[in-house]
Amino acid sequence: MTYRSLFVHLDDTAETAQRLDVAARLARHYPAEVVGGYVVATRDLTPTESALLPPDLVKLRLGSATQAQHDAERRFRASMAPAGVANTQWRAPAGDPIDAAVLQARYADLAIVGQPARKGPDAAFAAELVNAVVMDSGRPVLVVPFIGPAKTLGERVMIAWKDSRESARAVADALPFLKDAKSVLAVAVTPRAEETVQEYGSDRAVEGFLRRHGVEGVVKRMVAQDIEAGEFLLSRAADFSADLIVMGGYSRPRLSRLVWGGVSQLMLESMTVPVLMSH
Repeated sequence: MTYRSLFVHLDDTAETAQRLDVAARLARHYPAEVVGGYVVATRDLTPTESALLPPDLVKLRLGSATQAQHDAERRFRASMAPAGVANTQWRAPAGDPIDAAVLQARYADLAIVGQPARKGPDAAFAAELVNAVVMDSGRPVLVVPFIGPAKTLGERVMIAWKDSRESARAVADALPFLKDAKSVLAVAVTPRAEETVQEYGSDRAVEGFLRRHGVEGVVKRMVAQDIEAGEFLLSRAADFSADLIVMGGYSRPRLSRLVWGGVSQLMLESMTVPVLMSH
């Protein structure tokens, strides 16, 4: 297994450059095709707005949106060509932007998105986009933090291990990274000091899974009593000098939509290194 196609999300933020850098680095390494997708919150004028606004203003609004799209395409191509990535595709899909992002990610081996902003006019849209791509695309998603990746990416990988479908899926989806890593640590957080038979069995099973794929990783089950599991995992990642975290993406139902589970939410809010999530 390897990554032969990457989808990278572009918008109008400065953090787009960090995602493009990650995409170029991974495309050179595997190698892989890179699909750049310009997906932003819908700002199209409704027919009523177009009828009420002066024609010059309508023309200006449409021209501004077109220019932003052209600028994004220029940034995409300018970042890929110098990096020696020739196999690229550019997309600026029409229609619902969230659906478009999910669709583009679904047919790539790995999707690259940015850490959602907490504030700003598009904060809610950014959070919804990441949530939808993780939960609905069926593909692993690499979330790049605001501060960008470190000089290395995937040399020291920490797995947030849990005996669950999502966590097992994330480990399998991350195998290209894990096989190339110099060091792999899986951390299982438990509120109890004594390990149950089921926990012991699942820990040994995932170690065996990794070993069969040529990955020497060990599961360390650690007790977290005084702080939340997410904070504990971030602390262990810092202690381990991890440059990538692998974890399942968890959600819980709320009325008619999905919202992040507690650990996933904290990771997205406080991440300092890229996080690969699978659902």
